Amino acid sequence: MGLLTILLGCGDDDSVSVDSIPEFQSLNQQVSSLPGEEFLFEGIVTDPAGIKSVNFKYEAWFLDKTIMKDSLPETYTISYKFKVPDDATEFSVHTIPVTITNAGNVSSTKEVVVTLDKDIAAPSININSPVNGATILIGDGDEINLDIDLADRELAELKIESSILNETLAISGASYNYSNSINVTDEGDYEFIITATDATGNEATASVSVSVVSDLQFNAMYLTDETSDTALNQDIFGIPFSTVASELSGEDGYVFTGRYYSAAANSEVRFVPQQGSFKPFTFGADPSNPGKLLLGQDETVAPIIMPGVGYYEVAMDIRDLSYTVTPYTPTDTPYDQVYILGRGIYIDAVTSTCTNNNDGSTQCWHFNSGKPFALSTYNLYLWTIDVTLKDQPNDAGANGFILNANPSGWAPFWRVDVAGGDPSRTIPGGGNNYVFDDSALNKDYTFIFDTHLNRIIAKLR
Repeated sequence: MGLLTILLGCGDDDSVSVDSIPEFQSLNQQVSSLPGEEFLFEGIVTDPAGIKSVNFKYEAWFLDKTIMKDSLPETYTISYKFKVPDDATEFSVHTIPVTITNAGNVSSTKEVVVTLDKDIAAPSININSPVNGATILIGDGDEINLDIDLADRELAELKIESSILNETLAISGASYNYSNSINVTDEGDYEFIITATDATGNEATASVSVSVVSDLQFNAMYLTDETSDTALNQDIFGIPFSTVASELSGEDGYVFTGRYYSAAANSEVRFVPQQGSFKPFTFGADPSNPGKLLLGQDETVAPIIMPGVGYYEVAMDIRDLSYTVTPYTPTDTPYDQVYILGRGIYIDAVTSTCTNNNDGSTQCWHFNSGKPFALSTYNLYLWTIDVTLKDQPNDAGANGFILNANPSGWAPFWRVDVAGGDPSRTIPGGGNNYVFDDSALNKDYTFIFDTHLNRIIAKLR
């Protein structure tokens, strides 16, 4: 420790004569941040004469902050938060001097380099195969083919967890493809949980489930009028349409019934047992045998035809590869109007379902703020509305929706079958509020609500 000599003199400054120099015992000199985010200057400085002040100065960001210490501590811990200007340029580099001054006005300076490159985004996970919900036949081996693409600024780790495969891999780079063929000898339902972590510690998780069977028996079946895998995946929910599985002994896994509204004569539909793809199984009509199903491997299999406009019940039986198409007329009473309530839903990207229709105040998740669907010209049960999904500003809570048919009360209302895993199924007077995943925000959708079928679709537009 250096010798400290204090000289008392006249004048109005409090300077003293010292022979010590302030020292940085530690200082975080490399900081990663982003425009509009706070970062922390942190370190420890010492001086036997006492620390008088610490200054942070950077004119480009209008930063000129001096922390004065009247107590003149010999050790001072720097901990000062600063918000990067919102209009700063991402990936730019900024050098900020930090100056400490002791009781004798002797100063030392070190620089903190702030780079606006902070990685706050989780890795992306794209599961190319298998298709979620796929049914796979036991064959000669390699029944399950995993094909997974990862992307991030800098990847660090891939983890796969399941009852038949557990693997953790150290990876690097901006992209990575994982592929693996798995031989499965036992029938069953298999779920693979995929977790990707980047170098900053951001983590993303996805999962895919398949059923491995020794014959064509399915846990679920869907009906669709789409004709490509891209179209099957354009929605948040509702595409393809769910069907009802028979629970009778001997029919479970083989017999399924769906209801469908045909908007035009000769509408075409197909059955698919996997929700996001026409592969590996698609059921259509056998052109040579009316009423008989044909098993195909993609969307090219011949469709089942709805001959007229209206509602149809379409049933299939895998045991004898048969199907029936039966028209019917609904008997339930149509509604005069239906509304969407919730939070984060905007009409014309401007008017929110949080805006009270009477006084313009903010009132989310309430019938006072419900926005009306438009009724189809041809179907008294069919309603549509175009919306934009985005986070509601200045309001904490979940972004989601409820449906109702009363602008001045809660009943009648519909929520969706979140608990049952089918949010496209609307439940009159019951169900659960639907909460949007963050990945659905800042996009435009069309919601299509059929009050007879109790089905809602949310698809990109």
